[in-house]
Amino acid sequence: MRSKNMYDTVRANNSKNTRFREVMKRFARNKGALIGTVIFAVILFGILFANFIVPKEMVTAYNMEDKMMPPCREHIFGTDNIGRDLFARVLYGSRITVGIGVGSTLGALIIGAVIASVCALVPSVDFVIMRLIDVLTCVPSILLALVLLAAFGGSVPSMIFTLTFVSIPGFVITIRSVLLRVVEEDYVKAARLSGAPTWKLVLRHIIPNAMDQILVDATMTIAGMMMSAAGLSFIGMGVKPPSPEWGAMLNFARDYFRTAPYLSIIPGAAIALTALSINLIGDGLRDALDPKSLK
Repeated sequence: MRSKNMYDTVRANNSKNTRFREVMKRFARNKGALIGTVIFAVILFGILFANFIVPKEMVTAYNMEDKMMPPCREHIFGTDNIGRDLFARVLYGSRITVGIGVGSTLGALIIGAVIASVCALVPSVDFVIMRLIDVLTCVPSILLALVLLAAFGGSVPSMIFTLTFVSIPGFVITIRSVLLRVVEEDYVKAARLSGAPTWKLVLRHIIPNAMDQILVDATMTIAGMMMSAAGLSFIGMGVKPPSPEWGAMLNFARDYFRTAPYLSIIPGAAIALTALSINLIGDGLRDALDPKSLK
């Protein structure tokens, strides 16, 4: 009996490894996904090793003699109206903008997955929760975000909380639709009949078998969260200057668009490239994880 269990475990592990290799091969054949991965890897390198590339003091250090200097050898991205180095501000601003996108996505994903799991397993609770979700989805997310930011302020923690809160209904609806299909599978029904605890049922059987769709949705959401954070900062409701958040930098650069367009172009390009790379990765994951893409 013991040898049979060991054989089943080894076979299951081999099956997982085989599927992982197949997914990676299909992902590697997607040129768009590879381009997105390279771009995001460069951005991630800058986020992780910013302190080794440019001293953090450069974010706030200013020199009035170098103000409004266009891109040159000394300042590859130029300087702003008080001589601050734009490259340093964009580099460290990536930590804020991308951090808000990733943090709010993870928060909404975890909370949404828990709520969706309860909905999928407890029909009586599902009715109540989904009616509350219907009420929340009736309120435009941008309006709800503006109200929350007006109440809590535009700090980074407030931005993460706000974007997490307004994104939870969407995750609940998406994950619930996936889990409702999974809970009807025979292996889930067998686990429930065997008396498996609910938490074990969710963590071992339901969530892992719905992870493909959840992973793709979460990846695509990160870019949307980043754009929302930058947009809220751009209209003055998000992170405030002098913080080097990309949206706040765009808001500041509006007054200098004619005289120093690089102040707008460079942070805007950083937002666009980061969002594009994440979306390309998400598209690649969706195609790679789709069984229909097997040839």
